[in-house]
Amino acid sequence: MEGFNELELLRMAKGVEEEGYRFYMKAAERFQEENIKQMFQYLALEEAEHIRVFEQLHDRVAERLGNSEKYVMEEEVMQYLKAISDTAVFNTKSITYYKVEQVNTVKDALMIGIQAEKDSILFYETFLANTKTDMTRKVLERLIKEEIKHLHHFRVLVQTI
Repeated sequence: MEGFNELELLRMAKGVEEEGYRFYMKAAERFQEENIKQMFQYLALEEAEHIRVFEQLHDRVAERLGNSEKYVMEEEVMQYLKAISDTAVFNTKSITYYKVEQVNTVKDALMIGIQAEKDSILFYETFLANTKTDMTRKVLERLIKEEIKHLHHFRVLVQTI
C-alpha cells in the first residue's frame, strides 16, 4: 500500500503524547514547590492516558482497516501532519525533553506547555478533518476538548504567576 494511513497518524500522535509525558515528568522533577510538582505530574498522567487511548485506538483501527487502501490519506495532508509532529513543541524527535533542562522558572515551563497544547490542537484538528473512521473521529473530538482545557488552565496559571 502506498502512502500513509490512519495507523501511521495514530503512531505519530502516540509519539507526540510520549514526548509530552517525558517533558511533564522532567518538569515535575525541576521544581520544589509541591503544588507545581503535582500540577506537572497530573499533566504527565493526562499524557499517559492519551498514550493508552492511542494504543487502543490503533489496535481497533488496524483490526477494522486491514489492508484497505481507502484509508490512505492525501500526500499533502500527511506531509503537513508529519511536519507538525516533527516540529511541534512535543515532537517525535525528543527535542522538547532536553529543553526542560533550560527552564528556570515555572512560567517558562508553562509557556512551553501553552505552545505544546496549541500544537496538539492543530495536529488533532487537521487529523480530525481528514479521518475516515468514526471511532478515530470521536476520540480526536474528545482529545481536542481536553487539550483546550489544558491550554486554558495554563493561560490562567501564567497570569497568576
